[in-house]
Parts: sequence; structure tokens; C-alpha cells
Amino acid sequence: MAKKKKVWKSHSGAAAFRGKEDRIRETLSQIVGGESRLLHRPDELYEFIAKTIDDIEDFKDARLKLELLAWTLRADFLPFKAEDEEREEWDSLFYDAGTFFVELAGQYDDKDYIADLVHDLALRHVGGEGRSVVFLALDEILPAERAKALLVELLATVDEVDLENREDVLDAIGDMADAMKDTESFTKAALLKDPDKSNATLIDIANEYFVAGNIELAKQWLGDVQNPGNEDEEAYLDLMAAIADREGRKSDCVKIARRLYETFPKVIHLGRLCSIVDASEAHSMLQDYAKFRSGEGFDMEFLQLLVALKAYDVLKGYLDMFERDLTAQDAEVLNEISDELEKDGQKDLADHIREWTVEEPEEAQAFDNRDD
Repeated sequence: MAKKKKVWKSHSGAAAFRGKEDRIRETLSQIVGGESRLLHRPDELYEFIAKTIDDIEDFKDARLKLELLAWTLRADFLPFKAEDEEREEWDSLFYDAGTFFVELAGQYDDKDYIADLVHDLALRHVGGEGRSVVFLALDEILPAERAKALLVELLATVDEVDLENREDVLDAIGDMADAMKDTESFTKAALLKDPDKSNATLIDIANEYFVAGNIELAKQWLGDVQNPGNEDEEAYLDLMAAIADREGRKSDCVKIARRLYETFPKVIHLGRLCSIVDASEAHSMLQDYAKFRSGEGFDMEFLQLLVALKAYDVLKGYLDMFERDLTAQDAEVLNEISDELEKDGQKDLADHIREWTVEEPEEAQAFDNRDD
């Protein structure tokens, strides 16, 4: 009998005959498993993830795209390992991956497959930015009945299995329940995470009922809050003011909103207060903020509030004080503001902002290693 000819097997040769999707899947699996050499080469690692997202876009098979994006999102622990100054770029990269997944999943018909992918991402969640984008958009990718079944299944798993990443999984469930306005699932997740019912948890649950339109239950949960301290008082007063406003109790709303702004003098609270007091008082408060409370530098949020409230005389004075600071602001945002002002007949203000707007070219620029 003739001997079988021995054939030399080249690993590099074998890799050459694999599809691009196989190489992507294998590399992502190694990264997620903590085995990839790229983990020690952050620049190459970033370039690989960025190129992977671009490559996935070129594939034709939607199911394959979704699978590879899910693998990519499992690597969203990487920003936690990056240097502080690079963290934002990493988060932005995974944010893009998450929004890409949501876009495809919303159009994909096999919702059970989508639910399976989200289920896996949730159980492996470590608090990363990318998959949180998916959880917060659950209402865009799953019908209500299928989403509810997914939440019930995940809650049961958390209740029955001792998970190392239990709090992160509960955060994922909370985000998904928030997206679906599923107050029952949100409350269960919140209380599993905090069975002692801290003030922060009670306020979160009350706010969830408020957003869902159940004012009575929102008030009941908020009524259980006891002596909110500095950490909780702001959220407590904010929700109290919102409830008073929703119920048409204007005097109560003004009283609470005034206390909120005086205690926490932020632009967002100033905006609420200005929207419910008379025009002359609102104008006076805006002037006072511009002169005494805007700090030593320019405040983009305050500029946007002035435009929204059409407080153009205050805006003119504010621009005169801080026009040089505009050069360091996002050109796209400033251009949008200028366009809005011009549409409203405020060409001089629009031109003032454009004069100090600096166009800049765009810059091109945790750990999930559990066994499957």
C-alpha cells in the first residue's frame, strides 16, 4: 500500500484562503478573550477597530454585518484601558459601532436573531459606551412584545445566576426598560441593584413613572424620599418642579424652580425658571447670569439658551464680552446658531458670531473575556 504523501500545512497560507469575515471574527474573539497581541499596541488596536467598522459596512449580508458588529461591541471595554486623553476618541468609535448596529437591526426582519444578539451583549455588559447605545435604542430595533420577553428573561437570569458583572447587567436592563417605557422592568432592575431603596433609586423610579405619564405613581415613589442631601436634592427638586408643572400648579412650580436655581445655579435650571416667570423677571435673571454667574469664560449652553429664549439684547452684550472665546468653540455648532439667528432676522448677531468662528478640519482619528 502506498504511503500517504505528507503535506506541509502553512498557517499563513490557510489564513489567506479564509474570508475577510473569518479573520475579523477571529481577531475580535482574541481581543475579547484577552489573547490578541494588539492589546499591547494601542495605536494598531484602534486602527483595527476603526477599519473593522468600515469593512463591515462593505459586506452585503445584513445578518453577517449584525453578527460582526455585535462582536465589535463586545470589545467596548477598550476605552477603559486607554489613556485619559484618548478615552473620548475610543468612546466615539464604539458609539459609531452602536449606532450602526441600531440602524441595521431596525431594518432586519428576524427579530428573534436581534433579540439573541442583544441578550448576549447585555449578559456580557461591562459598562461600555457602544452597547449602551444599543440598549437605549431597544424600542427602535424590537417590537414591544419581543422586547418585554427579552427583559423578563434577563431579569430571571440575574435573579437566578450569580453573575460577576451583575450590576452592569442590571444597568443594561434599566437602559432597555427606559427605552421601552417599561416601568415594571425598570423598577425590578433598580430594586435588584439597590434593595435598600436609597433616595437616588427612589428618585430614578419616580422619574421613570413621570416620563411614562403615570404622575400618581411618580408622586408615590417620590414621596418615599427622606431628607435628600446634596447628592440627591437637585434631582429631587427638578422632578418636583416637573410634576407641579405637569399638574398645572404654576405657583408651586415657580417656587420649587426658584429654589432649585438658587441652590444649583445651572443654565438648565435658569432656562426652566425663565420659561415660567414673567418676561421682565426672566430678562433680569438672564442679565444677572451673564454678568455675575457665567464664570470667567464663555458658556456655550448659556448662549444657546439666549438664542432659544430670543433674548437678543442680552445675547449682544454677552457676545461683546466673550467674542474671542468663540474661536475655541465647535464651528459646526456656531454655524447652526448663526443660521438660526439669521432666519429670525438677527443678521448682525449672526455675522458677529461668524466673524469669530474658526473652521477646523475634522480629525481622523472594562473587559469582556468570559467564555462563550
